[in-house]
Amino acid sequence: MGKARRDPQEDLLKELIVRAKDGDRKAYGKIFKLCYEDIFDYVARRVGNRSDAEDLTMHVFAKGLKAVASYEERGLSVKAWLYRIAHNAIVDHFRLQRPTVDLEEVPEIATGGDVLSLISSQEERRGLYLEIAGLPAAQAEVLILRFIEDRSVAETAMILDKKEVTVRALQFKGIKNLRQRLIPGNATPTGRNEAEPEPESGKR
Repeated sequence: MGKARRDPQEDLLKELIVRAKDGDRKAYGKIFKLCYEDIFDYVARRVGNRSDAEDLTMHVFAKGLKAVASYEERGLSVKAWLYRIAHNAIVDHFRLQRPTVDLEEVPEIATGGDVLSLISSQEERRGLYLEIAGLPAAQAEVLILRFIEDRSVAETAMILDKKEVTVRALQFKGIKNLRQRLIPGNATPTGRNEAEPEPESGKR
């Protein structure tokens, strides 16, 4: 897969986070305004409930404000840093309750990428999301970040705390399983009980 498209806001976000690290709360407020919609959409797709998504998104930005003084770029985007905080918040949320998906509340998925080219209408895109959500959790997380949130492999690895080779393997398996679900005549897809990749040794 090619690299994710460059976010035209990224240069501004980098300037703002430098100021936020120095204690400029107005700069962090601008980061909030620029990134809220993307982070909310990501959280909403994972938790499937607007009320929970709103609460979790505010929690993400509150945690970001506390952590901004120690922010390190490491060659990745400011949004990737926020996605990582959001991913951890979602993991904590799922420890407390089973996820539910409300079809009326799942944000619309923009088309793009090899997988999303399989479908066209909004109804089909919502159906695609449900198919992705039905994959093994690790595969679903990778496909959402790569093809819906348009994150690069490197950013996805950082967000999920996995090696890039593991992200690529999960992406390959996820696309394979998704195509089996979407294209008539393919073999019956493996269910959620499919064995996940072997535990990684020495995560970054």
